[in-house]
Parts: sequence; structure tokens; C-alpha cells
Amino acid sequence: MRMNTQTKLVFALEHIAHLHDLIDDNEYEKYLREQLITLECEFERQLANEIHRKNPNLGERVQRQPNEEAIKAGVGAIGRFADQKP
Repeated sequence: MRMNTQTKLVFALEHIAHLHDLIDDNEYEKYLREQLITLECEFERQLANEIHRKNPNLGERVQRQPNEEAIKAGVGAIGRFADQKP
């Protein structure tokens, strides 16, 4: 079975969330976290764009609203957005 783009991006963000937990107390935690945040932001951007492509009724341009809003509207609370309180 082949995964679609949205599923791959959601899985990537979930894996990154687990990596954040795994690097706690690592000697190079700060450096590793900075690298993860770069990846995380890019995957979030791509996921928001994919959600918008599939659901144009979410707005004219995803880039004009925070990725968090588009992601939650499209797939629910995932990754770092799952831990945030409304």
C-alpha cells in the first residue's frame, strides 16, 4: 500500500514529536532541538499546503494564516500542536 503525501507528512511530524522526547537530557540537546525545529517547521508548512490543496474552502492562501490553524482544521491536533491547550 502506498501512502499519500498528507499521511507521510503527518507521520513525519509524529516521529519528530517522539524525537523531541528522546533527546531530552542529551549532552547536545540544544543543538539537536534546533535541527528538529527546522525540520518540523518545514513539514508543517508542507502539510498546511497539502491540506489547503485538498480543502480550498479553508481560505485563499494558507501562508497567510498560521500553519497550526490549517493543520488542526485538516487533520486535527498532531505533533507539537497536540500538547498545546486551546
